Amino acid sequence: MSSVYAKKYRNRTRWAHTVSKMVGYLLVGSSIFLLILLFMLLRTNPNPVPALVIISAFVLLCFFYAYVMVLPDDLTLTATDRTLQTASQLLTFASRGLSPEMAAGICSIILPETFASAIAVTDGTQMLATAGKNAAKYPMGHPVNQATLDSVKTGQMQIFYRDEVPSNDMFPLRAGIVVPLKVHNEVVGTIELYYTRAGQIDQRQIALSTGFGELLSSQLVSYELEQQFKRSSQIELRALQSQVDPHFLFNTIGTIVSVVRTDPGRARKLLIDFSNYYRQTLGDSESLIPLSREFEQGMRYINLMQARYGEDRLSITTSLDPDTADMLVPPFILQPILENCIKHGMREIEPLHIVFTSTSIDDGVEITVADDGVGMSPEVLASAFDSTARTEQTPQKGCGLALCNVMSRVRYFFDFKSGIDIQSTLDKGTTVRFTLVGAPRRTKPAE
Repeated sequence: MSSVYAKKYRNRTRWAHTVSKMVGYLLVGSSIFLLILLFMLLRTNPNPVPALVIISAFVLLCFFYAYVMVLPDDLTLTATDRTLQTASQLLTFASRGLSPEMAAGICSIILPETFASAIAVTDGTQMLATAGKNAAKYPMGHPVNQATLDSVKTGQMQIFYRDEVPSNDMFPLRAGIVVPLKVHNEVVGTIELYYTRAGQIDQRQIALSTGFGELLSSQLVSYELEQQFKRSSQIELRALQSQVDPHFLFNTIGTIVSVVRTDPGRARKLLIDFSNYYRQTLGDSESLIPLSREFEQGMRYINLMQARYGEDRLSITTSLDPDTADMLVPPFILQPILENCIKHGMREIEPLHIVFTSTSIDDGVEITVADDGVGMSPEVLASAFDSTARTEQTPQKGCGLALCNVMSRVRYFFDFKSGIDIQSTLDKGTTVRFTLVGAPRRTKPAE
């Protein structure tokens, strides 16, 4: 139905512009005719009365021309700006999902744009928010009416009229429009406009109601997709966190056991690092943490690896910009990169040197992890973010799920300009550069 009304309004707009042009041409032609007539009268008739009449008519034509050609455009521009502003405000609230907070904001925005006396947003079974006439009598949690139930059941817009209003019915108003809100063809709620009389419901009100419903539905779909992506990313991260590499675990314990005999103090420190490492690795995956804390986690991993390989084979140089220390980043983004440096970059005999830096940039931070290891061939580099390319037959192709998960979480939490860039040269080393732009999405910082 909304598409039919939209087509009617498009045709009316085109018709109005055509008529406006025709009237404008007519006014211009009439003005030229009056100017020619005025010139002829001034030459042949010295009486000023006809000339004054023609001049007055010319002024009126100029006024009408301005009204027909200029004023409608100004009105159209004003209406367009108001419509875009309203849509922008609706999207701001709808991006939070179908919640009482969202519903209250939607009601406050839409009601002034219609002839309705009251408005409600429901979840299909109960009120989420109301505004307008008698809204206080129907707070959040109040049951919905029959028109709402019919709309939820059929998935179609419902328009109802009633001659008498029962005293116990919601909104003592005689007419209303109920528009379903859908996510993937499933009705998740409704938006409802109520009027004091049936005559107030016209094509414009119906078109506005359906338009608002479709706009909110599309935003709810976007919100649901975003939530699914977030849940998927969190599940992948939890899977990575729970996959404790048994070789790393046994090798680290064996290293600590051997160090206990020769250097008990260092063994104690390694045990503390080992404990803190796994406590944070298996901790909260949904909260952002300061970059300094993620950096400390990476250094714990390096300390454990140095205890295993020796500081002569594995070394690291760090340069953490103080301005970036408190910037919030997703957890578990640095350790997978350091692990790849050691696991895939370390040579059999020659030492491996890693350089970690963080630099403040415009509206963000740049994090770099570089090594002088074996590097990657162009073929392997091209498939670095392909988690399906890494197989048992081709173990060196692709960087697996960890790097893909890091990339997905960076792009989820930060601006679209954010990302990860990898540069590598075979037998010379690899550089991984994070660019985190803009303020991260709202989340509760880790404690």
